[in-house]
Amino acid sequence: MKSLYNLIEGSAKRHKDFEDIQKEVCLVPIPLKKLGNTRWTCRFESLKVILKQYSEIIADLQEMEVADAFIMLKVVQTFYFIFHIHLMSESFLITNILSKVLQKPDLPLTQASVQVKITIDSLESLRNENEFNRIWNETLNICVINDSDEPSERRRRKIPERLGGGDVVATTLCVKDSYLVNSFYAVLDAIILSIKERFNENSINVIVLCEKLFLTKFFFNDYQLKQIFYFYNMNYDDLRTEQRMYQVALGEKNQLTLTLATQFFLENNFHLSLTTMNDILKILWTILVNVCECESSFSSLSRLETYIRNTTGQERLSSLSLINIERSFDIDLDTIANEFVSKNKERKKYFEHKYIDYM
Repeated sequence: MKSLYNLIEGSAKRHKDFEDIQKEVCLVPIPLKKLGNTRWTCRFESLKVILKQYSEIIADLQEMEVADAFIMLKVVQTFYFIFHIHLMSESFLITNILSKVLQKPDLPLTQASVQVKITIDSLESLRNENEFNRIWNETLNICVINDSDEPSERRRRKIPERLGGGDVVATTLCVKDSYLVNSFYAVLDAIILSIKERFNENSINVIVLCEKLFLTKFFFNDYQLKQIFYFYNMNYDDLRTEQRMYQVALGEKNQLTLTLATQFFLENNFHLSLTTMNDILKILWTILVNVCECESSFSSLSRLETYIRNTTGQERLSSLSLINIERSFDIDLDTIANEFVSKNKERKKYFEHKYIDYM
């Protein structure tokens, strides 16, 4: 797809020729979209344009008088290419909704988790033979209309004779079953697994609890409070008491976002009195900078990470490297304490009758 984009859109003349071909068949000219490295929306738009303007792309490639166009035409006219473009369009059509939802500035993690689960369930509902047959038949229709190649068995890799000969993988699957197992199921499984790993419930469960602590008016039970208490090593009694005070002050406020909850928290000077919840609130506002990858759609995060990289001195980098190298060392705290005390006479006098042995 990237090569196809560069071939057609990389030249002003070829771009104009592609527009003219679309106008000849009374279509509104749509340029090919650049394939983004990170943004799901860009990828979906790229796939949609190729699938929608497939006939015009074939016609444009046939008129080009460059060697790359001949090679690209052979690739684009294969059943393999059309099938996977169709499959990825169906998949990204589902994930594109999740992408748009996740970019909302005030989206709570609880709602994000629900949307992620719906997306995974939708992808799993796509993983069946009926959906495969639908995509297969639609791909065959596109091939017939555009006189493209029909599905054929993939060429088997051979083992050199000096190593015994034969096929690398012997299979008895027919062409259609091979696409079902090795392409359709494999692609969907990879997408589903990737989303599950990125939004692992075990990793964000505590963060969701922390968010609910500020956005809901329900008192947490002991189990929920202890999850936060153990994870962040906070004082359990303080957390339980501060939660009650915050919930009482919250009163009848509804439809809170994290921004509004923070504003309410600061206006009532809770950052001075409810110190444990204040620490949790700081975590909620900083957790994204610590764990999110730098996506091109999050320009503010990109600038922040660039600033952090550019302002980090060599001394700090060296210290971080040293800590990382020595993190596996076994540390004897008694030895360190003895050495620290023994290097100062005043400290020796102070600890003279203490438990530390200076031998």
